[in-house]
Amino acid sequence: MKRNLVFLISFLLGSFLYSDAERKPVPLKRGSGAEVLYFDFGETAPKSFFQSEKLQEPKLEDLKLGFLDAAPGYYSGPDGGEVYQWAKNHYQWKRADGSVFTEWPTGIFKLDFPTGTGFVFAPPSASCNGCLPTLVWNYPDNTKITKYWISHRKEYDSIYQKPLEYQNYLLVNESKFGKPKLELENLIFYGSDKWNEFLRVFGEEVKTKSLFTFLKNEFGFENRGKILVLLFDDYQTAKEYIGFDLPGANQTEMGFGGKDAIVLCCGEQMPERSGNPNFDADSLRRVNFSMVLQKLTRNAEQVSCLKTIAETGTQPSQEILDPWFEEGLASYIESRMSDRKRVWVYTETEKLIRENKAPKSFKTLLDAKYKDNIPYLFGAILVKHIHDVYGKDTITSYQKETCLGLESTLALQKVTGVSADSILKESVKRFETDKIQILKDSKSLSLSGYTVMNPQFPNEYFSFLEKGFTLKESAKEIKSYDELPSLYKIFVANVNDYTGKREGDFLGPKGTYFFLWKKGNYRWFGDGWEANVFPGNQIVFRGSNFTLVEWENGKKQYVAPNGDSVVFPNRESVQYSE
Repeated sequence: MKRNLVFLISFLLGSFLYSDAERKPVPLKRGSGAEVLYFDFGETAPKSFFQSEKLQEPKLEDLKLGFLDAAPGYYSGPDGGEVYQWAKNHYQWKRADGSVFTEWPTGIFKLDFPTGTGFVFAPPSASCNGCLPTLVWNYPDNTKITKYWISHRKEYDSIYQKPLEYQNYLLVNESKFGKPKLELENLIFYGSDKWNEFLRVFGEEVKTKSLFTFLKNEFGFENRGKILVLLFDDYQTAKEYIGFDLPGANQTEMGFGGKDAIVLCCGEQMPERSGNPNFDADSLRRVNFSMVLQKLTRNAEQVSCLKTIAETGTQPSQEILDPWFEEGLASYIESRMSDRKRVWVYTETEKLIRENKAPKSFKTLLDAKYKDNIPYLFGAILVKHIHDVYGKDTITSYQKETCLGLESTLALQKVTGVSADSILKESVKRFETDKIQILKDSKSLSLSGYTVMNPQFPNEYFSFLEKGFTLKESAKEIKSYDELPSLYKIFVANVNDYTGKREGDFLGPKGTYFFLWKKGNYRWFGDGWEANVFPGNQIVFRGSNFTLVEWENGKKQYVAPNGDSVVFPNRESVQYSE
């Protein structure tokens, strides 16, 4: 029995050695005498563009084996390693250094090491003319470098990724963008000197900490990696970089919140120091800093989506184009933190409803895409309604469902239990109630944070605000010059810092408002009254159906509610008319 067992073992061992010896050798396709190349990608993903450029990039022509036939079976590789071929261009080579090379007929190939390090080559789709492959370097600590070919720029973007830890960011080519202009928390800004004033006060003006805390606590959205902000000076350059028109772009708000980096425009519209501190401070108050909150929200939501995909191991079969949610959520979050944005959302939504451009169904909302800023407006009120009525977890659940490839209409019904059309209808009805207070206070909210213009004689102005004017019902009852107030003492303002350089709204003291024209004339106004001051300090006040006029030389006129008029050319003269 023992002798038979020894014989059987010897026979099997001899058969194995014989079969191994009989395996046909397979050379490298580039030549039977060609040298086998070995690779070392390091222990973790590099964190700079220049380091990523030094990564060894395995080429198919360096690794591909030259089979003489497509017969399935075991072969011997050029380094003595085991090769198994399933079919033509589909085989695996266990190499002498412990790495494993696998090629598929689709053109995909990968090189894996026992340590967990690896490289993946994915060819471009046949429909992409002139495109280059996607390249991925994977590491055992779950970091990776992915190089995506950007066809319109004809270059690679190198992305550092650690999706399970909410990290996904562009490795910036500093030879092209220069050194960072500002590093604040995990934000890194690149741009020209045209953005200097913007960046100087950015940290004071933009509530990034509050935003990040809210997004994390409320929805679980975050970005723990670097957040790259690329600042472009003009719209055309920004458009050429991202490859399309910036969605919802206009002269005051241009930006794109991508998952790899944020693009902002335009530096040529940013304020520069004039040497006048009052004018410079006012210029900065007019910058729409809160736009960055919207782009940061969009970025955090996308990075969180990548984490969901990594956690589930589910690569969606299709990317759900969902601008109503993506832009609506961002607009909603920004409007929570910016009075100006909230007024814009409600004012523009009301305008679309009035113009009969409101989406009548959820399908219409989806089909509209970016038309008429619909996703920024109706998307925002829809997200607000879902958040208020169905809860924050519904927002998170919807984002995960669509992130993993479930169509928007089905996802919304799944997470709410209500049809998408019904939710849209509910949100518009709720908007009609909410808008009353918002639009009532729209003037003050839209100017929130603006410069307060003060009169030259504040005591007289405040006395007017408190007491108003005490005037006779009939102009004929006015007998003396001093019975008419001095408009000059009340309404003259020092506009020297702004005349010729600024045209637009200012705030006034105690809930009043001010508008300055570039030529230097201006208007004070409040609830039911206005005072226009013209060049030469001619002042016209209108309120409660009466009019007061005062000229620079002291001449005064009063037009009473009944139409009677009295004019004092000077203190001693008076003229009445009907």
